[in-house]
Amino acid sequence: MPGPLDGIRILELTQIIAAPFGGMLLSDMGAEVIKIEPIEGEPWRLHNQFLPKESRAYISLNRGKKSLPLNLKDPEATAIVHRLIKEIDVVIINARPDVPEKLGTDYETLSKINPNLIYCDNTAFGRNGPDSYRPGYDIVVQAVSGLLAADNKVENGVPQQVSATAVADYSTGIAIAWSVCAALFARERSGKGQKIDTTLLSTALSVQGSFMELDSYTKETRLEFLDTLNVLKQAEMPYEVMLEQQRALAGPTTAFRIYYTTYKTLNGVIAIGCLSEHLRKKAAVVMGIQDPRFEPDYDPEDPSTIEQIENLHESSKLIIASLPTEEWLKKFDEAGVPAGPVRFVQELLDDEQVIANEMVVELEHSKAGIVRMAGPMVRMSETPLQPQFASPALGEHSEEILAFLGYTEKAISGFKERGITV
Repeated sequence: MPGPLDGIRILELTQIIAAPFGGMLLSDMGAEVIKIEPIEGEPWRLHNQFLPKESRAYISLNRGKKSLPLNLKDPEATAIVHRLIKEIDVVIINARPDVPEKLGTDYETLSKINPNLIYCDNTAFGRNGPDSYRPGYDIVVQAVSGLLAADNKVENGVPQQVSATAVADYSTGIAIAWSVCAALFARERSGKGQKIDTTLLSTALSVQGSFMELDSYTKETRLEFLDTLNVLKQAEMPYEVMLEQQRALAGPTTAFRIYYTTYKTLNGVIAIGCLSEHLRKKAAVVMGIQDPRFEPDYDPEDPSTIEQIENLHESSKLIIASLPTEEWLKKFDEAGVPAGPVRFVQELLDDEQVIANEMVVELEHSKAGIVRMAGPMVRMSETPLQPQFASPALGEHSEEILAFLGYTEKAISGFKERGITV
């Protein structure tokens, strides 16, 4: 069965992570995605190559796309793009803010060629404001947005990035796919295309639940924190001191850290997550601990009670460390307590749960052979999502696309000879 975006044609002028990931999600939905790359290949294709012009990073973000390398500094290449735009439903672009207009790939130019065009413009900081000119990557936006500080990782007095994944990039990729789908739906109703602006900064703010203010309750506290922060900065205090002030601002977030944390077991590490009192009481029973916070006469101001809770946290560590992971998981499962083992992502390619829910797909790459990777994030019964094919070799579809646009074999050969495409 065809995917939900079957018949939609998308042009990508993208590189690195955020926008390519968004395009890949749309390809999984059935859209035809044509990716325009520099003649030498986009930077992520050239990052840690294991074969010429191939990298794991590129393969993981560009499945289901057709590759058309173009030297967009050449007017003939721009003419090819403008010819192609007549056949395109959606453009996704991420570039330095000043680049699209220079190359003739800006919204104003392309929407004149195709008024029904949906154009998704992804930047680091947005098209307006004092930072609009700045390029930016995930680590920069983590820093600017507060994500980096919120992670509470400090080494030698320096805050460290969220390194497990490019959280701003991948979240923005999801925002790109989501907004394009919404714009396509709106076009079905109105017949009008539109411009979409996505930014790494906006996404990074949105995924932080703490990014909000209640005028009557939290505004004054925040302003006091900012005053304190300025004083500490002027005094050149260590970053850890400022971080402690932020933690104090957040309030007693660790009140129930016994029940939402990781523990070392006899033979591994597990995580438990109990965000309701109902679940926390269950976890306490499983661990065999007496938590005064569950007693009717609990007094949070009582010094002896506070000390008891602190001691309880330490004793919980010893209790969990006394039995192997498998035993604790059985106990928590039987009690209905959310828990799981801490694993490495490499283990999940063969994981029974992952396989049973078709979360891993297998594709044949034209140069690398069999590739196993994470499949579509969602499942749909009537319009199933599925990867169309593996990521393309550089220029793998140049002749196909140019022929579709009506160029002759002679013209295509001429483009290659003049370095307009490969």
